[in-house]
Amino acid sequence: MRRLHQTPIALACAVLLATACTGRSDPGSSPDDPAGDPDLPVVVLGEDDIVLTAALVLFEDCDALLEHLRTEYAARVGPWGFGGGGWFGPAEDDMMAEDEMADSDDSGALAAAAPVEGVDFSGTNVQERGVDEADFVKTDGRRIFTLSGGELVVVDVARRQVIDAIAVAEGWSPELFIDGDSLLLIVRSYDDDFHVPQTVLQRIDLIDGRLSIVDTMRVEGEYLSARSVGGIARVIMRYDPHHNFPFVYPQNSQGEDAAERVNREAVLNSTLDDWLPRYATGNVDIAGGQQLTDCAEVHAPSVFSGFGVSTVMSVPVSGDLDPSSSTAVTAPGDTVYASVDSLYVATTRWLDPEQFDDDEDGWRRAWQERRTALHRFDISGGGSAGYEASGEVTGEIHNQFSLSEHEGYLRVVTTVRDPWGDESESHVRVLEQQGDELVEIGSVGDIGRGENVQSVRFAGDIGYVVTFRQIDPFYTVDLSVPADPRVIGELKIPGFSSYLHPISDDLVLGVGADADLDGRITGAKVSLFDVSNLTDPREVSVWAAPDGWHDVGWDHRAFLWWAPERLAVVPVTVWQDFSGAVVLHVDDRSVREFGRVSHSESDEQPGITDCRKLAADDLPSAERSEFSTEVEFLIAETSSEVLACEPGESGMTGFDCYPEPYFEDEVARLGLLRGDESVSICWWNHEPRRIVRSIVVGDELWTLSFKGWGFDANRRGRLEVHDLATLTPLAGVDL
Repeated sequence: MRRLHQTPIALACAVLLATACTGRSDPGSSPDDPAGDPDLPVVVLGEDDIVLTAALVLFEDCDALLEHLRTEYAARVGPWGFGGGGWFGPAEDDMMAEDEMADSDDSGALAAAAPVEGVDFSGTNVQERGVDEADFVKTDGRRIFTLSGGELVVVDVARRQVIDAIAVAEGWSPELFIDGDSLLLIVRSYDDDFHVPQTVLQRIDLIDGRLSIVDTMRVEGEYLSARSVGGIARVIMRYDPHHNFPFVYPQNSQGEDAAERVNREAVLNSTLDDWLPRYATGNVDIAGGQQLTDCAEVHAPSVFSGFGVSTVMSVPVSGDLDPSSSTAVTAPGDTVYASVDSLYVATTRWLDPEQFDDDEDGWRRAWQERRTALHRFDISGGGSAGYEASGEVTGEIHNQFSLSEHEGYLRVVTTVRDPWGDESESHVRVLEQQGDELVEIGSVGDIGRGENVQSVRFAGDIGYVVTFRQIDPFYTVDLSVPADPRVIGELKIPGFSSYLHPISDDLVLGVGADADLDGRITGAKVSLFDVSNLTDPREVSVWAAPDGWHDVGWDHRAFLWWAPERLAVVPVTVWQDFSGAVVLHVDDRSVREFGRVSHSESDEQPGITDCRKLAADDLPSAERSEFSTEVEFLIAETSSEVLACEPGESGMTGFDCYPEPYFEDEVARLGLLRGDESVSICWWNHEPRRIVRSIVVGDELWTLSFKGWGFDANRRGRLEVHDLATLTPLAGVDL
């Protein structure tokens, strides 16, 4: 790691995009003793030296850090502040036993040996074994903790009833970790003016059957993601300092040049409070809070990676909210991945379109040369995450599954993009830590030319990559020799897998979308891939739902694989037909539908009615294609349903229906009505009760649903229990 000594040479070099410059300012320091720290050698650079790595630099004190920030950002601020063009990319994881569960009392105290995850209960889906991922529902096999209606709710599994509920911090997309009777809640929020994103952390304990908020901390910055290993949560937040500066803009100043001068002056006169996030505990206003991260734990990339600060805060799930356990990088984080030993924060290289104006070729080259910085933190201990090394790779990553650490090597799948998509190409790269740098030691490319990566999964020495444009190439990659990765197999099939889940050494489940040969998506699809011969992967079985879709591609926690019974649970919605979860059974050669689970408001499937549904076949044959009346169009072509109802009949489950006497003359003229029937037009209710999580506890399948298109903590959820062997409904718990 390089320690930055601020001198005129260092300040001049700091403005260069690809330069980390360090000059000697302390005559008592030497390369063997940089300010008394033998672990941080000083690199003395001349005025013409350029460092082309993405390693981070440390600072001797807060004054040096502030001077670096002023100089680095003053060189890039423009007439529109920091928003003059930078774009960062998307902001954006088998054992058997027969231990019986003992009943728990209202306090949740265990009367027998605690249930074991993977044996007695499933938990929710994670990328790496041993690395928990924050989620809005958690279980210990005896209790289920979830967010519903702005409250944290705890449910006793044995009694199938709510134990207690407590109102929590306001915000959206809250997530949880649990450790015994303690919980860590993380909530995305904003300041009182809804200008600056904040992250709220709350310690909550379950004591004698009652939930109690023990401590609350508010931190400036947007919550990105969190991982927990050994009961220590690593919470990653991204802070944008733009809101702290009194920037002016060309329309309210003397033009662009004048605005740029004023904005640069604002940066040069800034203080650390303008750059680094603050925190406050209890009921203290965050405006009067303290600096979250000590200056000694703030690192700067030697290659500019965009405006902002990413902070890794280490929090014991069952311990105090201690702000001193944070480490920061002056770069905006995009993607987070963790193994049991390492945490990686990825940052896509900043691009300024103003540099290219109408230079189409230059813009194309910039996209093709775009790079992603990767910063590694050591989380193997119980304390703060310690910065270890950084590196850069060419291209962009798809999501957290594009990263995988194995036997000391980091494997990364990147896509070198063409802004118009025709010449895009993906690579698998292998990086090794050498000192404080992550160095690429091997790569293989020519994957999915002209296509986008849809999913990645690593399993030991093997990697699987799916790309898609019109068909799905499923690639197998041999990584047994890290310096020489090789693509050894390729399978082309219609559709694509947006999530991959290895279920054995020879089988991989792919959850994604079906498509025709022109690349038009036609519905949801689950594929079973036989990878016993990596040079010849085969799709041996398929389950499909025409007109269906799911959220697994962007939220892998929605998927459940229960290995003891070889069951996969996939939330699926089929237009006007079904919303719930499909349970699939997988054997060595096939995947078949075992059954379905739904949480209908009326305990009935959508589309049930006592009325008669009018269909296109009911129309006079001579007029089917002419649609001379609106009702013909509604019957034959739209997503509505037209009902002919006898007196006393009305409505259809899952649909909003309205009597339409306006159409009765048209329907009568077409000869579609019988007796005293009247006409109703029904539109599908676009907020079905959708299952978003599935958990196995003992011999029961618990599913969590919310009404609407996505999880919303302010909506009321519902848990339902089904017998795992038959999917027979057993109970429901409204939250």
